[in-house]
Amino acid sequence: MAEFSLNQPLEALMDRLAADVAPVQPLEDRPTMLVLAALLLVAAVLMLASLGLRPDLMAGQPNPMFLLRCGTLAVLGLVSVVAVLAQAHPGVGRSNAGWKVAAAMALLFPLSGAIMALDQPDHAMAMAGAASGLECLRMSLATASLCAVPMVLHLRRGAPVAPQRAGLLVGMAAGSLGALTYNLHCPYDSMVYTGLWYGLAVGIAAVAGRLVVPRLVRW
Repeated sequence: MAEFSLNQPLEALMDRLAADVAPVQPLEDRPTMLVLAALLLVAAVLMLASLGLRPDLMAGQPNPMFLLRCGTLAVLGLVSVVAVLAQAHPGVGRSNAGWKVAAAMALLFPLSGAIMALDQPDHAMAMAGAASGLECLRMSLATASLCAVPMVLHLRRGAPVAPQRAGLLVGMAAGSLGALTYNLHCPYDSMVYTGLWYGLAVGIAAVAGRLVVPRLVRW
């Protein structure tokens, strides 16, 4: 009887705490992925309606550089998106380092472009001053801003324990997808052009995500 009377206050406290607990709906990743895919499709349609499709795609003979850019940006974007969604589900022992490998592979473009620029300075100057360069940057970042919205909202509903990393991943994912969209129109296939303007688009988006997103998802 004495033991019962000593434990009773603790049991009553636990009962009161349990009475205030409400079930939490598990955070689903699929709706965010679907919204992101829909936004990307809308952005691509609007951009192509405004700027047009690459001539080689219209002819059904895509340039190898186009295919390389598509593959690299698609892999980097997809892996980064998956890593962003994983940031909302923190867990012990979970590894999401695949984005680092994809980012390292994507760096081959700006590195190769820099090497070629040193070997062909006149060509590098022409690509740096290409009229399409600023358009590439502007359209890629505009699409990236749109793609970042559902990822940020997803993180706000989750529990990211590393906001800085989450922000970097959001920027990298959004920048890659934005550049991938513009690639459907981009008229240049130079390695120097690709390394400079596509590298800038993804890099600026990643830095912006690292600086801005942590303030929006802190909990």
